[in-house]
Amino acid sequence: MARMDFDIVIAGGGMVGATLALAMRGSGYRVALIEPVAPGQISQSSYDDRGIALSLASVRVLRHMGIWDRVRSSASPIRRVHVSEQSRFGCVQMDAARLGVDVLGHVVIARELGAALWECLRAVPWITPLCPDSVMQIEMNPDSVRAQCGSGAVIESRLLVVADGVDSSLRTTLGIDVTRHDYRQTAIVANVTTGELHDGTAFERFSPTGPLALLPLDQKRMVAVNCVGNDDAPAWLSLNDEEYCQALGRRFGGRLGGFSQCGTRRAYALQRVLPERQISGRAVLLGNAALNIHPNGAQGFNLALRDVAALAETLSAVSGMDPGASLTLTTFADSRREDRVRVAQFSHGLAQSFASVNPLLIGLRQAGLLLTELLPPVKRELMLLGAGLRGRQPDWVRSVA
Repeated sequence: MARMDFDIVIAGGGMVGATLALAMRGSGYRVALIEPVAPGQISQSSYDDRGIALSLASVRVLRHMGIWDRVRSSASPIRRVHVSEQSRFGCVQMDAARLGVDVLGHVVIARELGAALWECLRAVPWITPLCPDSVMQIEMNPDSVRAQCGSGAVIESRLLVVADGVDSSLRTTLGIDVTRHDYRQTAIVANVTTGELHDGTAFERFSPTGPLALLPLDQKRMVAVNCVGNDDAPAWLSLNDEEYCQALGRRFGGRLGGFSQCGTRRAYALQRVLPERQISGRAVLLGNAALNIHPNGAQGFNLALRDVAALAETLSAVSGMDPGASLTLTTFADSRREDRVRVAQFSHGLAQSFASVNPLLIGLRQAGLLLTELLPPVKRELMLLGAGLRGRQPDWVRSVA
């Protein structure tokens, strides 16, 4: 039985785990990245054809890591965001110029970002990708973590990073309980072609059954995140591509000249998963294992990248010392608590508010949209939240270099 020793073991080589591994480049720590599905495989859902919205903060993190220049040529800028409610008056229109920047973010294809991450990872000698493999059992000791892998390998490390997804088995093994909220919605994600140019505008259109978000890709292509009630999802998924485009166009109110082509559709059940804590002994949760939220506002992956930046900064500050020390992990968790709570509450509040058909809440929603549009300071705060620039943030986010 092979035994290997590392300073840090990352369980999960999806977008978040791979980003953290690369963020540790130059830290002096020996890192193992364990992923059961090789990049490029159809079953690797982290690196499919989905478009991912990256906030300004996320672009800064990727730029600091040297990844942004590898994907920026194929990234599509978000210059404006248009928020509205189906069949209601009032909307909020956000423009990058109001923040004094050229763009509010970018949209990248998950497959292209994943390919860039793994290309860089393979070039770093002190990062060891173990793929395909997975952590099956863990043993937490005062000075180390022992991981038993499916391949039979036994890995000793001083820190275990759990990034194995929303239904994390390792989180359960660590005894971390979660609170779940089922939104009773399904997100149907597909790339579509529009009849008119989107001009770099992202749309979010709310309805009682869930929001419809459209993110700009190149020319007339967009990512459609169509959130529908669970009971309605089978009917949406049974439509052929032409029928789906027509139904999507009706839901969008006929904007952008309708939709003509539709890529592969993927469906995701929507739920909020809140672990009771982010650290346990010498283990720390990241990504969807640490927090899973509703996709409204496109905050999930962006929040995770800020966690990655903060953890990388915290560990680099104690380079040469014990990365799994209680004080080190507590410092990280404390630094991220405010941002995580703010984003989780914002996302959940949006989902709950727009799902309600209570006349009083409908009136409050409409008043909120109108006031946000009419009051520049309120709109600016909302834009800063969406950009990942509000409150205490990692140095990689605050830096504009």
